[in-house]
Amino acid sequence: MLSRDSNLPAPPTFPILNLQVHLLDNYTDWLIARLDRRIGTHVVTLNAEMTMMAEEDAALSQAIKAADLVIPDGAGIVIYLRLRGRQQQRCPGIELAESLIEQLGTSAEPNSVCFFGGTPKTAEQAAQTWQHKFPHLSILTQDGYVAGEAETSWKQTLQAQQPQVILVGIGVPRQELWIRDNRALCPNSVWIGVGGSLDIWAGNKARAPEWLRNNNLEWSYRLYQEPWRWRRMLSLPKFFWRSLSN
Repeated sequence: MLSRDSNLPAPPTFPILNLQVHLLDNYTDWLIARLDRRIGTHVVTLNAEMTMMAEEDAALSQAIKAADLVIPDGAGIVIYLRLRGRQQQRCPGIELAESLIEQLGTSAEPNSVCFFGGTPKTAEQAAQTWQHKFPHLSILTQDGYVAGEAETSWKQTLQAQQPQVILVGIGVPRQELWIRDNRALCPNSVWIGVGGSLDIWAGNKARAPEWLRNNNLEWSYRLYQEPWRWRRMLSLPKFFWRSLSN
């Protein structure tokens, strides 16, 4: 890790319609360097569906633009970049989150992460998966069904515990807006919206086979698992058309 007083330049960006995506070869190292300096970071995992959603949701658009790091999570984003001469590797949010957990879990220092989201027990089951791999890693959990006094209590717990990495899996756009509105509770933490990653770590769902991921078809497996998402998936051809015409 680099010292806290050394320079850490912001990564270069490239426009994706009305948003910007950050271009790096290694997002994990950049985030670890931020953690070492105790610099708070909001990470958005951008895909085509979220990009199109942001065109109709001003609050989501503003949250993405205000984030410190926007990574190319979806295949559509990478294709958009390649059509414009940018050979950028895809960085799935689940893989970025896993790499951060592994970095903290293998460190000799006491480290902590937080899993927030999913149905009751999902976050706990996901934590058990990681706790088995890294027994010394402290993992704070909370399911996504909190409101009113329970949410107030949860925010107080976050503020008291100050986990270094906070993974929020309560769905788009709610997770991006929740992080934007609450990141001041843990100002030195890395916050990432991780969607359904907790379900995968908990064993409730499976990630797409590697051959689908390598061929930019992970979205099809997600649709197979969650057919109710078909309406939202209609944004994909719309995004592809915009990629060709923009």
